Amino acid sequence: MIRVNTINGELLCRMLLNGFTSLSYNKDYLDDLNVFPVSDSDTGTNMKNTFEKGIAELTDESSFHTVFSAFVKGMLVGSRGNSGLILSQYFLGIYDYTKDKESVTSADLCGALQHAYCMACRAVLQPAYGTMLTVMRDAISRVVPKISEKTSAKEFFNIFVEEMFLCTQETVKQMDMLRENNVVDSGALGLYLIFDGMKRTLNGDVQYFDCEQSELLPKRIPSVAKNVSFFRYCTEFILKKHDTQKRDYFVSLLEEKGESIVVAEDGDILKVHIHTNKPQEIIDEFSEYGNIAIKKVDDLFMTQEFEKLKQRKHAEFAVVAFTNGEGNATLLEQLGVDVAFSVPAGHFPDEDELKMLLDDLLEENLIVFPDDKQIQERLKRIKWFSNLGNLYVAETDSLPKTFFTLSSLIFADDFKNITKSLDNLKKQQTFQTKITATGTKEDEQYSAYLNNKVIAENNFKALLNVVANEDVLSQYSTVVVFGGKDCRPNDVASVCAHFENNDSIEFTYFDGGQCDCDFIIGAF
Repeated sequence: MIRVNTINGELLCRMLLNGFTSLSYNKDYLDDLNVFPVSDSDTGTNMKNTFEKGIAELTDESSFHTVFSAFVKGMLVGSRGNSGLILSQYFLGIYDYTKDKESVTSADLCGALQHAYCMACRAVLQPAYGTMLTVMRDAISRVVPKISEKTSAKEFFNIFVEEMFLCTQETVKQMDMLRENNVVDSGALGLYLIFDGMKRTLNGDVQYFDCEQSELLPKRIPSVAKNVSFFRYCTEFILKKHDTQKRDYFVSLLEEKGESIVVAEDGDILKVHIHTNKPQEIIDEFSEYGNIAIKKVDDLFMTQEFEKLKQRKHAEFAVVAFTNGEGNATLLEQLGVDVAFSVPAGHFPDEDELKMLLDDLLEENLIVFPDDKQIQERLKRIKWFSNLGNLYVAETDSLPKTFFTLSSLIFADDFKNITKSLDNLKKQQTFQTKITATGTKEDEQYSAYLNNKVIAENNFKALLNVVANEDVLSQYSTVVVFGGKDCRPNDVASVCAHFENNDSIEFTYFDGGQCDCDFIIGAF
């Protein structure tokens, strides 16, 4: 068996070609596996197209540095999608660490892969746990204690790829979306396939990992429905800067305009990926700082993932809701809403953004349930200034009010009868407050009871006593609690026990998934 101690440019070229073949062989499987950040079935395609642009720039050189330099520049310019841009940053990190090296050792690779993770992670504004970034970090951290100066490049790749696959298998348990669909992260698996192909070059193995036939990967649950994305357009562009502003400045221009944001910089080239509702506004703003070389805008609402946008539960009208939290959105859809948009925490959509989201629905009779006062007022202005007699904005400016109204409403197919029923339900009084284990966010009507009181965790029950003041609850017969995304199981148990012990009320708990507080407590 040949011992490969270092990797030069010629060997690197063959390894990258093999990695590309391994990825391409499984492209369709990766597309089918894709559920995060949206199930738009393109992760395999984007990673393949990105890697292919690097392959096209490979040179016939003996220097590791020269070959890798051309490869990563091709990847950055040609990167596609969220996964492709992250992948390009990862390989750019390897290049950045190994600059000017004619060949690399296992020690070089160890340092380069740690640096590559940091560079890829820095490009992503809100890294998610259980993705290819997690595998980039965890795989190399497990390898470091297992190698020494005597470890050959071949031995290093064998150890690294084995750990990478184990980390990829673990992603199914690391993110709710992956767990619910019983899948590993498609980007993480694509990364593994690239390195597995590279490893096989060193081992003289002509076979490739076949995801479709593997018994080591979980089988996807095909029937899991996903909430409609609040941000409609997948937007990518390359800016050739003529301005001296750095990456962090451009990041600040994007932070409140979308999600799945990746910003990469290489010299005067800036590559941007964002899911947003204002693609042209962003592109126009960035064009002030340079020339837009390449741009691509895809409408996520046109993908098969969000086919339910074209479906209706009611014959004469559509029903839409705006809420906070994926669990709350799912609950409202179960109560009769056609589409519930989960507004990201800290995002405050303006009238143009709301109208754009409802654009395809405004041609028919439409009932909208907001659970926020600001959104409610903006929807009313849209109705007024556009003279939309077919748009009805429900008087539901809180989540409990929305829940109560939908629970009390018996849907029929007559639009006028439904709106008349909604008018009758306006008078129902509801109560809402938001709390966390360390404080409260007061409701205007009950500020005398709450006073935005900050408490210690061990006084959590005392907070509940304030929230559930008998003078307040005596006015209501039902209490509903919506649990936040990060609320702790012990606090959920405390909340439920607190209200379940009150015989004078009917109590229900839901996993709401909101990010701005631990619990929303409502009564009616």
